[in-house]
Amino acid sequence: MCGMFSMMFPPEVLTIREFRESLADRISGLQQPGAAALFVGAHRKPEVVIMSLAEYQSLQNRAVDPRRAMASALGSVRAEGLEPSQKAQEILDQVASGELTVAKVRTQLLALYGQ
Repeated sequence: MCGMFSMMFPPEVLTIREFRESLADRISGLQQPGAAALFVGAHRKPEVVIMSLAEYQSLQNRAVDPRRAMASALGSVRAEGLEPSQKAQEILDQVASGELTVAKVRTQLLALYGQ
Protein backbone atom coordinates (compact mmCIF):
# COMPACT_ATOMS: atom_id res chain seq x y z
CA MET A 1 0.00 0.00 0.00
CA CYS A 2 2.64 2.48 1.01
CA GLY A 3 4.74 2.02 -2.14
CA MET A 4 2.13 3.06 -4.71
CA PHE A 5 0.43 5.57 -2.39
CA SER A 6 3.68 7.39 -1.68
CA MET A 7 4.34 7.84 -5.39
CA MET A 8 1.17 9.95 -5.69
CA PHE A 9 2.67 12.78 -3.62
CA PRO A 10 6.00 14.55 -3.98
CA PRO A 11 8.47 12.65 -1.81
CA GLU A 12 10.37 14.14 1.07
CA VAL A 13 13.96 14.54 -0.04
CA LEU A 14 16.72 14.26 2.54
CA THR A 15 19.92 16.16 2.01
CA ILE A 16 23.03 14.03 1.82
CA ARG A 17 24.10 15.45 5.18
CA GLU A 18 20.76 14.55 6.82
CA PHE A 19 20.94 11.04 5.45
CA ARG A 20 24.54 10.56 6.52
CA GLU A 21 23.82 11.81 10.06
CA SER A 22 20.92 9.38 10.50
CA LEU A 23 22.19 6.53 8.34
CA ALA A 24 21.78 3.69 10.86
CA ASP A 25 18.26 4.76 11.87
CA ARG A 26 17.19 5.31 8.28
CA ILE A 27 18.43 1.89 7.15
CA SER A 28 16.77 0.27 10.14
CA GLY A 29 13.52 2.06 9.28
CA LEU A 30 13.64 0.78 5.72
CA GLN A 31 13.50 -2.77 7.06
CA GLN A 32 10.05 -2.20 8.58
CA PRO A 33 7.06 -3.58 6.64
CA GLY A 34 5.49 -0.94 4.42
CA ALA A 35 8.41 1.47 4.78
CA ALA A 36 8.57 4.00 1.98
CA ALA A 37 11.73 4.43 -0.04
CA LEU A 38 14.01 7.33 0.83
CA PHE A 39 14.91 10.04 -1.64
CA VAL A 40 18.28 11.71 -1.13
CA GLY A 41 20.02 14.51 -2.96
CA ALA A 42 21.96 17.71 -2.74
CA HIS A 43 19.82 20.79 -2.05
CA ARG A 44 16.75 18.53 -1.60
CA LYS A 45 16.75 17.69 -5.29
CA PRO A 46 16.11 13.91 -5.59
CA GLU A 47 19.17 12.19 -6.99
CA VAL A 48 18.97 8.66 -5.55
CA VAL A 49 16.31 6.37 -4.14
CA ILE A 50 17.15 4.08 -1.26
CA MET A 51 14.91 1.16 -0.41
CA SER A 52 15.00 -2.16 1.37
CA LEU A 53 16.26 -5.21 -0.46
CA ALA A 54 12.80 -6.79 -0.08
CA GLU A 55 11.15 -3.80 -1.80
CA TYR A 56 13.76 -3.84 -4.57
CA GLN A 57 13.23 -7.56 -5.17
CA SER A 58 9.47 -7.01 -5.23
CA LEU A 59 9.90 -4.34 -7.90
CA GLN A 60 12.15 -6.64 -9.92
CA ASN A 61 9.58 -9.43 -9.73
CA ARG A 62 6.83 -7.11 -10.96
CA ALA A 63 8.89 -5.63 -13.79
CA VAL A 64 7.59 -6.38 -17.26
CA ASP A 65 9.82 -8.59 -19.36
CA PRO A 66 9.50 -7.01 -22.84
CA ARG A 67 10.11 -10.30 -24.64
CA ARG A 68 7.42 -12.06 -22.62
CA ALA A 69 5.01 -9.15 -23.15
CA MET A 70 5.70 -9.21 -26.90
CA ALA A 71 5.15 -12.98 -27.06
CA SER A 72 1.84 -12.55 -25.25
CA ALA A 73 0.75 -9.79 -27.63
CA LEU A 74 1.71 -11.90 -30.65
CA GLY A 75 -0.23 -14.82 -29.17
CA SER A 76 -3.31 -12.62 -28.96
CA VAL A 77 -2.88 -11.46 -32.56
CA ARG A 78 -2.43 -15.04 -33.76
CA ALA A 79 -5.47 -16.16 -31.78
CA GLU A 80 -7.45 -13.75 -33.97
CA GLY A 81 -6.18 -15.60 -37.03
CA LEU A 82 -3.69 -12.91 -38.01
CA GLU A 83 0.01 -13.21 -38.66
CA PRO A 84 2.42 -10.24 -38.59
CA SER A 85 4.54 -9.63 -41.67
CA GLN A 86 8.25 -10.39 -41.60
CA LYS A 87 8.98 -6.65 -41.32
CA ALA A 88 6.51 -6.26 -38.44
CA GLN A 89 8.10 -9.23 -36.69
CA GLU A 90 11.54 -7.66 -37.07
CA ILE A 91 10.30 -4.38 -35.61
CA LEU A 92 8.65 -6.18 -32.69
CA ASP A 93 11.87 -8.08 -32.00
CA GLN A 94 13.83 -4.80 -32.00
CA VAL A 95 11.38 -3.25 -29.54
CA ALA A 96 11.52 -6.32 -27.29
CA SER A 97 15.33 -6.31 -27.28
CA GLY A 98 15.48 -2.57 -26.53
CA GLU A 99 17.05 -1.66 -29.87
CA LEU A 100 14.02 0.47 -30.75
CA THR A 101 11.74 2.47 -28.50
CA VAL A 102 8.00 2.50 -28.97
CA ALA A 103 8.26 6.24 -29.67
CA LYS A 104 10.74 5.63 -32.51
CA VAL A 105 8.50 2.95 -34.00
CA ARG A 106 5.54 5.32 -33.83
CA THR A 107 7.54 8.05 -35.56
CA GLN A 108 8.65 5.64 -38.29
CA LEU A 109 5.12 4.34 -38.85
CA LEU A 110 3.64 7.85 -39.00
CA ALA A 111 6.32 8.86 -41.52
CA LEU A 112 5.64 5.73 -43.57
CA TYR A 113 1.84 5.84 -43.53
CA GLY A 114 1.14 9.52 -42.92
CA GLN A 115 -1.15 11.14 -40.33
